[in-house]
Amino acid sequence: MTDAEAVSDDAEKGKIYNHWQQSWMTDDPAEAQRAAEEQGLTVEWDYNPRDGRIMKTRYYKSAFEYVPSLDRNIMVTSIADDGEWFDSWPGIMDVPHEDRPLEMFFGDDEPFTLEEKQLWTDAYDRFGVPLPWKEGDVAVIDNMRFAHGRPGVELLPGEERELGVMLGKFYELQEDRADKWAEELWTSPV
Repeated sequence: MTDAEAVSDDAEKGKIYNHWQQSWMTDDPAEAQRAAEEQGLTVEWDYNPRDGRIMKTRYYKSAFEYVPSLDRNIMVTSIADDGEWFDSWPGIMDVPHEDRPLEMFFGDDEPFTLEEKQLWTDAYDRFGVPLPWKEGDVAVIDNMRFAHGRPGVELLPGEERELGVMLGKFYELQEDRADKWAEELWTSPV
């Protein structure tokens, strides 16, 4: 996360995803770090002249989660957890990948290759749920069950869309379970 105090150029403001001051609601780096660590994140600070004090956080979690209503593990991590997700964001799409917010790593801290990220994206594209939108439609999606699994939305000139977020009861994460893999899904022809 970039430093709100470092960005003054309007052209640079478009390249910002989120400042650490915004995310942690404080201007005090020590307080921001404490808050992040209380959420289970590890924190590392860096500095560069363009972005100021950079707060880098890391969180370790399985890419899969056991969902009791389905009685099986499902993939819950998506490319939205990586800088590739910003490929179409004006401003951020021009930032080098190594300087973008968000990056997925394997559990041993090895970064995903571009080819591995493409495989991940292809899995979502193949198994996403298309929504045949019509004007005035509203979709309510269980984000835990579908993990943003839908194709992208392309707007025509002059069209707009409104996105809203509705939060329900806090979902208690289960972690993946060794006895709840859907074997038939892994052995079917691709």
